Amino acid sequence: MSEIDDNIIFKKDSGDVLDIPQKYVGLKMRQEGILTVNFRSPKEDMDKITKFFSGFTDSQPIIYNIGNTGDVKCYFKGIAPLLEQTDDAGFKYFFLSVTLQELKTTPEEEPPACGCG
Repeated sequence: MSEIDDNIIFKKDSGDVLDIPQKYVGLKMRQEGILTVNFRSPKEDMDKITKFFSGFTDSQPIIYNIGNTGDVKCYFKGIAPLLEQTDDAGFKYFFLSVTLQELKTTPEEEPPACGCG
């Protein structure tokens, strides 16, 4: 099964799942493993997105999976206010930005980089 799916799936540790088409999602990787997830969608889809992310607390674990390529573990860092916008053709859409931080795992057996271990 090597085909990449058209959806991105977000999973809470409680088992709640958000399955959203990739066309509504933009990802921006920043320094320190920070990932900004931008959602741009019609109201119906945005209602599901805001409901899913509104109950998160800072540093709560979350997993995302892009196109069924494998789970990536993160922490929830924050959510921006929901924006209502209109595109050039006059269609109304909604925009929401969520910030995640990828989990960094460091091997236990490695000595510290400072050489002081």
